[in-house]
Amino acid sequence: MTPAGLTLVGTAAPAGAATPIYADAQNPPFTAAPIRVQLTEDFAQICPPGWPSPPSETGTGGTNPWCPRTIPSGSVITTFACIATALIAAGAATAD
Repeated sequence: MTPAGLTLVGTAAPAGAATPIYADAQNPPFTAAPIRVQLTEDFAQICPPGWPSPPSETGTGGTNPWCPRTIPSGSVITTFACIATALIAAGAATAD
């Protein structure tokens, strides 16, 4: 069950088992400045319904052409602040 006010945006494996990554979507998640993070674990990203493409992927055309996909550990991505914050909190990324 998804915690209240949070949106499932994917899974990562910081402890060796799949860990759900929930972003805080209570406030408009797309208004804060995007954040660059470096993944410390593979991130299996999903497409939350109604969410636009992340900042690093805009202009690629289509509806959510960016996911679902798995982004490998070590990748540096620019994403919505709420997703970056959730990845860091889960131990799946560090601020770049």
